[in-house]
Amino acid sequence: MKIKAFFIYILLFSCALQAQNMVSISSVHPAADTTSAGKRELAIRYPALRQFGVSASSFGYSDFDSKLDDQDFANGKIKTERITTFFNSPAIQWSGNSLSATVFYTYTAIELKDITNFTDSQLIPLTSDRNTIDVAVNYSRSDRIFNHPIIYSLVARGISDNLNSVKRFNFNGSFTLPIKKTENSSFSVGLLVLIDPSSPIPVEPIINYYHKFLSSGLELIVDIPTGINLKKEVARNAWVILGSNQSSFSTFYNRRDNLLDGKVSYNTIELKSGAAFEYLFAKNIMLSVGGGINNYFSSRLFKDGEHYSNASFTSDNTSAGYVNAGISLLSF
Repeated sequence: MKIKAFFIYILLFSCALQAQNMVSISSVHPAADTTSAGKRELAIRYPALRQFGVSASSFGYSDFDSKLDDQDFANGKIKTERITTFFNSPAIQWSGNSLSATVFYTYTAIELKDITNFTDSQLIPLTSDRNTIDVAVNYSRSDRIFNHPIIYSLVARGISDNLNSVKRFNFNGSFTLPIKKTENSSFSVGLLVLIDPSSPIPVEPIINYYHKFLSSGLELIVDIPTGINLKKEVARNAWVILGSNQSSFSTFYNRRDNLLDGKVSYNTIELKSGAAFEYLFAKNIMLSVGGGINNYFSSRLFKDGEHYSNASFTSDNTSAGYVNAGISLLSF
């Protein structure tokens, strides 16, 4: 039961950081008969499994070159500030099933400056701030196929910039097969299906691998498609992490001008590569600080009805440095 619980936990985590607007954090599966110490250890290892968290990130200026309908539109500099929070509800569990909810809130401030326009439609320097609310309902079930454990997960989520309406519905489903679990290693594989207009591909592989090297105490954490990290405890309740992690973000706008008329969403897929330091105090409270380089895999503006492949507005953004700080609660 403990082995099954471990893989269920890791399955749900593998999707958790994939995107604010793609896949949600989910909770412990009902079949998870782990002890509180085991859950606490996993929450220390994987930030997405924690009950609550808030973080603030500041990014340096990035150069952007944008196109509108495949024509050069404008270039300049863009800077982002972001505050993110999440809350994972306790799970309702019955007969091998689990149902829970996850709530995200993101505040995003964007500054544009040093703009050069190439068309009659003028992009002007501006500073904007937006709120994004993301509520997900997570369902998972453990079963067996050909006498081998398998974990299924379904997530339905609504994303908006206010509490009065939903701007986008996303759905995803996944399955994962636990392959190996020892005291210091684990390995599982699976498949993730995304029904999301902002996703560049509809299907992604899931590869979760963990190993602790006993001689050095170094931990290797591989969570594809989320990221790869090396983690080491450098003092009692203190860890250093090196790695790269992917996430994506959405902000919504209502524009009424000759450039964009109606509801649009600005979506980025980003890869943070750098170092972080975490310190645990008061048993369940984790403090985090970090920094590094943020790479933009994708930056697109979607009108109503547009998808990733036919977005009318695209932008190539250069890498930018970032710093962030956060606090999280392992569990109640």
